[in-house]
Amino acid sequence: MNELLTPAEANDLIDRGLVLHIAGDERALRQLHRGTWIGGTTPYLLTRQGGIVEREKVFVTLLPVKPGAVATRFIDIGRLPAISTEAPRNGFTIVIAPAMSDIHAIYSLTSAAVPGIRDIALMGWVSGVHFDDHGKVSAKVFDGVTGEAADDRIVVLHAALPPNKSAVVDIVNLVTPGNGDEIVFDAPSFSVRECVINGRREDFYAYALRKELPMHCPLVTDLNGEFISVSIKTIDAASRSVQFYAPVMKGRVYRLAAVVPDYREALARVAAERHLEPILSCNCYNNFRLLRPRGRAFQSAARPGGVRRTGARFDEPDAGVSVDQE
Repeated sequence: MNELLTPAEANDLIDRGLVLHIAGDERALRQLHRGTWIGGTTPYLLTRQGGIVEREKVFVTLLPVKPGAVATRFIDIGRLPAISTEAPRNGFTIVIAPAMSDIHAIYSLTSAAVPGIRDIALMGWVSGVHFDDHGKVSAKVFDGVTGEAADDRIVVLHAALPPNKSAVVDIVNLVTPGNGDEIVFDAPSFSVRECVINGRREDFYAYALRKELPMHCPLVTDLNGEFISVSIKTIDAASRSVQFYAPVMKGRVYRLAAVVPDYREALARVAAERHLEPILSCNCYNNFRLLRPRGRAFQSAARPGGVRRTGARFDEPDAGVSVDQE
């Protein structure tokens, strides 16, 4: 089940003891009862009817596990290895990080080195706020078991599965590198002032203005045969820097993404060809904008992005988890 519900309707499911993943505006999430669920703030949701901005209802996903097979907890900066060490040997893990927090930055920059994180079925997303609220309120994550919200920690849900089932985490990335300039960054960072472009050191802020880099078009790099994209958040005059929603990687060659002529149709086609029916999926905000006018998604989505299976970065366009019967 992936449905847009009122808080009262969501509370009916919570009170029945179901295991849920919930996304919505902070005011709506704070109306929910305690129970076996985790959630994060975002008003940007992709429904079967397309992208919507919703501040009164919540998007609820039913997870196919029993409460006794689930553990939820907050993880702070000093306990990131617990994401993998406490994960079940057969099951899946969902993480939600509050956008632009210290824990978001540290996780994005360091989690690839967490022992065992490549060995678990891990997915997640970054909670956010309405653009009108930027600088006024912080993104939050919720542990429904305790009823607590946090803006400085990651919330984690570990779910164990029986031996005859296994979790599969997959990514759909329609974005590929274009044929433009080669851009190489000096360090992993959310904010860049200088970089190397086509072998020459340049002021990246001046370059972005000169080239009129489109905010909706990400930069893309090839990492071991997998395209990884990162979206521009802002071109900031005060700091003369270009800021990103996720950190760029050191030493990798990036290019501006090639144009996808009809993202909606391309996503629907790939989903159909690959027979994708994930239990839970998430999407980045740029894709939300592409899908919003007449959008169609194969499942839920939450701004701003999904997570690679390795948990290394919060920048994948579309990520989902399904449970297979063996």
